Formats: sequence, structure tokens, C-alpha cells
Amino acid sequence: MDRPVPWDPWRELQDLEDSINRLMGRLTRPFRGDKRRLVLWFPAVDVLEEGNNIVLRADLPGVSKENVRILVSSDEVTITGEVRREEEVKEKNYYRSERAYGSFSRTIPLPVPVEREKAKATFKDGVLEIVIPKAAGPGPNQVEIKPE
Repeated sequence: MDRPVPWDPWRELQDLEDSINRLMGRLTRPFRGDKRRLVLWFPAVDVLEEGNNIVLRADLPGVSKENVRILVSSDEVTITGEVRREEEVKEKNYYRSERAYGSFSRTIPLPVPVEREKAKATFKDGVLEIVIPKAAGPGPNQVEIKPE
């Protein structure tokens, strides 16, 4: 008679990780001969405190500042945008195509409440920097700002 296998939480976590890896592998494979791939891309972000400000820096390579939208609320910042392909690709033979194109959105929680109406953004060399003073009290719910 077979003895039951004791429960092992580490085995359960390994099974979960394997399932997630299989799912992610499916999401990035070509679809039925189509060369396009579904690519999940989010900009890398640093959030730090400098004096009385919260500073958020996001890497946005290949994104023009006209294609970036920034929403600041009291406790989070949402960055949305689009990376556009410079040329229409027709009948070209690619050996490899790894660059991501399309829309993205990322919401970053802030460590402290901020004065969103005083937020300022700059965009230089593919790096978006948002400087937001820490809040002293309540204010409007959400403010949209544009990079300079």
C-alpha cells in the first residue's frame, strides 16, 4: 500500500513558479506564424527623497515627450505612453526583432502624501524626472502635468 506524500509548502511554491513561467512563455511566443510578439514592458523607475521633495525617475528609451502622460494623485503617480516604430516594416527580412513597440502604463505608489499641484516634470535623454513636494495637508484628487 502506498504511503501518502507529506505536504511540502516549498513544492507548492515551486509548482506555482513553474505555472507562472509557462504562462509568461506562452505570452511571448509568436502567434500562429505571425512574427509579432506580445511583449510586456514597463519602464524602470527609481523613487527617492531629496529634501522636502519626492523624486521619481523613469527610463523611457525610444519614447518622445509628446507621447507621455503623467497623472499625479496624493499617493501615486501614473505614467502612460507609447513607443512608436519609426518605419512601417513591409517585406523586409528581419533576422531578429527584439525592440518593443506599443503602449505602456505604470502606476507607482508614493511613500508619503505629496502636493500634486506643484509637481514638475522634465524629460531628457530618455529619462523622465518628476519632482513633487511633500504634502502639508489635503488637496485636489488628481492633477495632470506635462514634461518640459
